[in-house]
Amino acid sequence: MSAQAAVTTGIRHMLESVARRWRDHRDAVASLREIDRMDPAMAGEIAAEAGLTVADLKEVISHGAGANRLMQRMMDAYGVDVRELAEDGLLRDVSVLCSRCQSRGRCAEELEAGTARENAHLFCPNAETFESFGLAAS
Repeated sequence: MSAQAAVTTGIRHMLESVARRWRDHRDAVASLREIDRMDPAMAGEIAAEAGLTVADLKEVISHGAGANRLMQRMMDAYGVDVRELAEDGLLRDVSVLCSRCQSRGRCAEELEAGTARENAHLFCPNAETFESFGLAAS
């Protein structure tokens, strides 16, 4: 790849990342507004389905823009069934940890490289949980 092509690819990657972050932010704001306009009982039911309180759901949405996609991809890498986490009451904890994670960049890089499962123990606060619920535990 020529130097010019590498620069062009780098710029395109950066612009796609900015656009993705903007969409995540826009979607989070829209979701928070929707929850605020919703009947409190309905908001409580929706949150409860995910094993969360309404306050926790709002926190996950506001701080976790994009984290839900990374969380799902990481669970897929481990072969984790989200229903099992919900049944065991762990989905809330996993979601909150992912939303607060400071290693989202590394997570995305490892997932893209296909090395997330091998290296998650180095950066992922949910690695131990995913390992115990993943295919390896079967």
